[in-house]
Amino acid sequence: MMSKINRHFNGYWERGSWDFCWRIGMESLVVSLPVAVVLALIFGPGKRTSLDMSLSLAFFLMIIIAPPIETLIFQAFPIFIVRSLKGILRIQIIASAVLFSLAHFSEGITTGISAGLIGGLYFGFAYARWRAVSSWRAFWVTTVCHIIHNGIAFIFLAAAGALS
Repeated sequence: MMSKINRHFNGYWERGSWDFCWRIGMESLVVSLPVAVVLALIFGPGKRTSLDMSLSLAFFLMIIIAPPIETLIFQAFPIFIVRSLKGILRIQIIASAVLFSLAHFSEGITTGISAGLIGGLYFGFAYARWRAVSSWRAFWVTTVCHIIHNGIAFIFLAAAGALS
């Protein structure tokens, strides 16, 4: 199983930054959505208090504010620390994903796992992969992946009437 996952993600190393952004942004959502549905059926939808806001405020927070700030806090900072301690790529990604998921568990187990852990693994991978090129490229590629992920999630949430 792990060798299949490794082969899958190794395929991303050869992609250009824009192709990488679209694929990671979409794939992270495609993987997390069914997980969210199953977890919501088991545990309930959770306390999505952050969605009790206007459509325009939700758009502003989900697409403009959260991606760059979360990239700095949950990808750039922990990966910088782990890299400075000579940690391998896998540890960089795991450290980033753990912090990202902890921040999302305040919304409940469904969001913590589907958005936090799964999204955190994808965004941690994005940052760690592009950090090999430069921290600037890593920041923007990861931020754009996150914007794509959140943008599509925003459309689904708005269409489902989950946003005020």
